[in-house]
Amino acid sequence: MDGMDRLPRIFLHLGFALAAGALALKAFCPIEKGEAALRAGESVDLDGDVLVLKRFDVPKYPSGNPRQYVSSVHVVCPNGDGAPEVVNAEISVNHPLRHKGRWVYQSSYDAAGEEYTVLSVVKDPHLPIAALGGVLLFAGALLLAVREARRPGVRASVAGRFAALKVLQALALTFLPLFIVGRALLTRELMPALQSPFLVPHVGAYLVAYAFLFFAAFGVGVRFVPFAFFLVTCGLVLGAVWGKICWGDWWQYDPKETWSLATWLVYAAYFHFRSRPKVAKALLAFGAVMVVLTLTWVNFSRIFTGLHSYA
Repeated sequence: MDGMDRLPRIFLHLGFALAAGALALKAFCPIEKGEAALRAGESVDLDGDVLVLKRFDVPKYPSGNPRQYVSSVHVVCPNGDGAPEVVNAEISVNHPLRHKGRWVYQSSYDAAGEEYTVLSVVKDPHLPIAALGGVLLFAGALLLAVREARRPGVRASVAGRFAALKVLQALALTFLPLFIVGRALLTRELMPALQSPFLVPHVGAYLVAYAFLFFAAFGVGVRFVPFAFFLVTCGLVLGAVWGKICWGDWWQYDPKETWSLATWLVYAAYFHFRSRPKVAKALLAFGAVMVVLTLTWVNFSRIFTGLHSYA
């Protein structure tokens, strides 16, 4: 096994170990989280500094549905040598305030009269470990995909070219309706949590990857599985980043994210056992079943409620 063979494995194993370790630390030492309901002029302590709410606004769509929730605040930082430093900021969904190791999120609000806002203050000491794990997982999956793309004979094979053509045809048939549906959804009024630059890459990476992986179970484009695995890893890591920025936690055991991780583990096992054709074929078939369940059954909001239940 040459260096390019070992390096992706090292990165993936180490990244997974760090991410799992961060999850274990979260279980035994949960993140610090507190909430404060504030009206204009009221304040909350931030480790000696004072966050004061100036005003709270709920911009709306023409239909009257909330477009965003915005808390305008200023943070007063005492200065023993003179006048205190004042930091002005706006906190909204997907736009938290980071201040001296703490994150302040727009959590909720008074839905009846819009008189007060609810802000969450989060301190996550395990975040650096999880972040490093995510970077290593991303790097390992990318190196694996690049290594596989450079394998001798992959591009030169005539059969491989026909397989690529079949995959492109299958993807065209798959993504044409998805594109039409996606265009229709993006013209709708998106809830604040979905108004994020992570929406398209997170969902897009999963959709493209799952299409490749589904067809691979039928022997079409199996050589694209490493690339699809890289995209699944991207979707998983981007989802964790988005969760941290939007809700204050990079992993909340939501049914959809948990099932996506289980799907990732199936294909990680595939790379460990693909030297055994029967086992590899079985894992690809099982992975296709996981993909279908991830996209449909597990996302039924009436059965599995969670962050991905957008009713």
